[in-house]
Amino acid sequence: MLKKIAVATALFSSSLFAQQGDELKQLREEIEVLKEELRKLKLEISMPQITTYQSYTGLGPAASKALINPKGVSIGGYGEIWFTHKPNLSPKTTFDAYRFILYLGYAFTEKLKFNSEIEVEHALAGEGEDGEVALEFAFLDYRFNKNFGLRGGLVLIPLGITNEYHEPPTYFSVRQPYLEKTLFPFTWRENGVGFYGETSFAEYRAYIINGLKAESGDYKSYNPLKELHQKGSVAVADELGFTGRIDFKLPLNAKLGVATFIAGVQNPQGSKLGTVSIISPHLWWQYAGFDVRFVGAYATVSGANKITAELNSGGGSFVFPKRMEGFYLQVAYNVFRFLDTEQELYLFAKYEDLDPYADVPSGYTKPAGYTFKVYNVGISYKPHPLVALKADYARLDKENSSNEDIYSAAFTWMF
Repeated sequence: MLKKIAVATALFSSSLFAQQGDELKQLREEIEVLKEELRKLKLEISMPQITTYQSYTGLGPAASKALINPKGVSIGGYGEIWFTHKPNLSPKTTFDAYRFILYLGYAFTEKLKFNSEIEVEHALAGEGEDGEVALEFAFLDYRFNKNFGLRGGLVLIPLGITNEYHEPPTYFSVRQPYLEKTLFPFTWRENGVGFYGETSFAEYRAYIINGLKAESGDYKSYNPLKELHQKGSVAVADELGFTGRIDFKLPLNAKLGVATFIAGVQNPQGSKLGTVSIISPHLWWQYAGFDVRFVGAYATVSGANKITAELNSGGGSFVFPKRMEGFYLQVAYNVFRFLDTEQELYLFAKYEDLDPYADVPSGYTKPAGYTFKVYNVGISYKPHPLVALKADYARLDKENSSNEDIYSAAFTWMF
């Protein structure tokens, strides 16, 4: 009898321990599952996923991620690889990893955020290389509400359309409009502080920024302001400037607005040489498959003779303009609009008329070849909203110089 009891007890104990072992194993598996879910939750909290891309205060969709995300880290970017054929030049053909960009941002709170853009151009940068690494913008942003916010740091100048809204899939040609690369520096940024906001009928932003700087031998005739803007690098700021913009929201998804830039030009020691004043009207209409864009620019310069003298103080032979002017008009249409697809195929045509040296200081001659008209046609195919494959042809009709033909194609993306 005692033997039977002992055997039964042993069997019961063995069964109990086996059951407990199974339960313990199951509990451990459940704990591991919970750990993985917790890890994913922490990652989602620190790096939330944004699936709706939209513009925030004039910035492009990818650049806006960090300002839309409610909390944590944001990572985005864009890039483009160019194929270019210029039959009038040697070499005739180039293939260039033109630009790769990373956006890094962080939301400290739902109102206080940081945003930045880091650029690598032409794949390689450094001594003897064609490329560069640059900080395109970096600022702190505090939005009290939809109507009003503050921003300070290295900010983008809100002239034109593509200086702020500059991810390659968002415009149709391989190159940015020549106006926004010739009359304005691209990408134009300065150190500053200002405010922005939005109402039911308008968007606005305005900044106080550092002024421009003219320095001996530091000049690009094809883009008079290119070397005068300071890019946030130890910027001389004895002379300050102002830039602002307002866009009115019109029916049928149209925006009509105007932007301005007014800044003193100083030498490296901070002494004032003159003032650059720019007014730039713009229209952007996206409706029923159409995308129509117009940007104009009119710039006047006081003290152009002093600026010219400073640029030539080391023995150069440059001339800085007293007046610059130009405009472009672009019309694009999505021919896939009536198909049952999210893909898009835009056909576009663009005309530009530019005169960076509409007037020059007394005693100087207008340089040849920098007044020109651009005839540009092409296609932009978007297999995905964040990817565009482009091809176009541009003809530059130059005053008092040889004309130029440019055949281009590009792979572009943003995320």
